Order: sequence, then structure tokens, then C-alpha cells
Amino acid sequence: MKKLIIITISTLVALPVFCQEERLQKLERVENNTEPPVKQETPYKKSDKVKQDTVIVEVGDEIFSVREMGDETKIKIGKKEFRVVEDNDGVVVFRSTGKDNYDNNSRKRNYDRFRGHLGGVEFGLNGFLTDYWSTSLKPEDNYFDLYTAKSTNFNLLLPCLNIGFTRHFGLAASLGISWNTYRFDGNNTIVKDENGIIGPYYPDPPISYTKSKFNTTFATLPVLLEVQIPVNNSNNHTLNIGAGVIGGVKLGSNTKIVHYTDGKAKDKNKDDFSINTFRWGATGRVGYEFFQVYGTCYFTQMFEQGKGPELYPFEVGIAFTIND
Repeated sequence: MKKLIIITISTLVALPVFCQEERLQKLERVENNTEPPVKQETPYKKSDKVKQDTVIVEVGDEIFSVREMGDETKIKIGKKEFRVVEDNDGVVVFRSTGKDNYDNNSRKRNYDRFRGHLGGVEFGLNGFLTDYWSTSLKPEDNYFDLYTAKSTNFNLLLPCLNIGFTRHFGLAASLGISWNTYRFDGNNTIVKDENGIIGPYYPDPPISYTKSKFNTTFATLPVLLEVQIPVNNSNNHTLNIGAGVIGGVKLGSNTKIVHYTDGKAKDKNKDDFSINTFRWGATGRVGYEFFQVYGTCYFTQMFEQGKGPELYPFEVGIAFTIND
């Protein structure tokens, strides 16, 4: 029974090898005695317990070997190995997966899997959109006019979670924190009255603000659908295009002003400023490998309905992503 199982396994596993045209040609050369067909080695090692009989047959780059060690026989064909064990219960066949094979397969799976370009650090500029995707403010809302070059955002994202549909197409999601700074261009800051309504505050003359900022902090959750286009026929270098949605939860907000009276003075006011607790929007990015250009626009108003100007935050910048 054991010999029958060994012959059956060897035949089933080795059959695809001998069905290939190149190896058939080699077998024909063997039949014509133009090439030695078999390389036999019979190593012998002294042992008081086990006697080893080994036969190795080499055909091209495939190796077929049978090792019989007491009640156990090992059959190896290429990278596949089987163990045939005979005990009191009969004959049992095991398929062996060594550590080397496991490591090679693991590395191959890691190489072949989809890896999104999302987690990392992002630097950019931010501002506000109004109705009909315009940046023009209503006259009564001009106190929200921004010094764009110094209205910045900084995002920090954890390494992304990847769900691959193919090697170059899948979903990427991450968690992060977004810090937004809105630098006012006028000599003003903002305050909230007893009804929660947001309005401007102007200092008494001759005080002039040298710096006036409005800061917000949000926890974010972006989810992108990403496609990767190989460059120069290489799977390792790709042009990446991603688009999706992003959600946020408010963590904090404050205003900060700097002015000079009898010297330099700084005032910081922490408040919720009637900002919506939750927000969501659309985000997208395009880039090459770890370098990306991103843009995000939120469809949720900055302030609660009726408690401030109708403003929709947006961000544009560059990102350096983590791709494991």
C-alpha cells in the first residue's frame, strides 16, 4: 500500500513537468543516448538506528527525489514535498511546507498585493468656498477675507488600510488629524455672542493687529478608490490616481491675535465658535509613488446653520505618503 501511494503521488505531481515541450525534447535526446539521462547518487551515512536510501533524478531544472527513512518516506518534486508515514493505523500522507518556502511565498504575496498611497504627512493651503463654488465673499462677510499665502493646513495620517481588487486597483483608508489655520487679511478677529452667532471684532484705535488667526483641529477619516498605472513597464513604479470621500470630527478651535500697545501682546481665545461637530466632503490626489498632490473640499458648512457665514472649507497641497 505504501509503495502504491508513493508511486501515485510521484506520478500526479511529476506529470505536468514531463508534459512540457522542452522537456519532451530532452527526453528524446536521452532515448538517442546523446545525453546522460539520469544522475544517481547514493549517499551512505552510518547510523545505528536509520538507514537512508536516496535516489535523485535531475531533469532540466526540476529535481525528483525519494528518501526512505525507516517508517517515513519523503518525496520531493521541484519545490513540492510529501511525507508518507506508515504506522499502526495505516499509511498517512502529509504535504510539507518548509520555512524557506513559507518565507518565499510570503514575500511574493507582499510584492503582489495592492498598496495604497494615503498615510503620511500633508502640507497645503486652505480657504473657503461660498455658493456656486466661488471664493467671493458677500459684503457683510468680508471680515472672513483671508491672507491666502499664510492660511495653511497640516495633516498627519496613519499608514493606510488596503483592500485590493487587483495588484494596481483597490481601496485605501486611514485615520488622521488635520490642523487648519485661517489668517485674516483685515484688522479683525471673530467672536461669538450670547446667542452663538459669529461676528467680527475690531480693536479700538490705535491698536492694530499684526497677526490674527482662526485655528481648527479635526480628526479625519479619508477613504479612497485608487488606480495605479505602471511606469516604464515596472510594477514597482506607478502613477497613482485616487478619489473618494473624507469625514471629520471637530476636536477644537481657537483664535489668536498679536498686537503692540506697551509692548508685544498675544491673546488666545478657545471656543467652539458654533462650528459643526461633524463634516464630510470629497478628496482626491494624483502623484508618482510616495509624492502626491491632493485636494479636499467639504460639503458641510463651517458653522451651524444660521450662526455664521455660509462657508465651505477646502484644502490644496502636497503629500508624502507611506507605502509599505
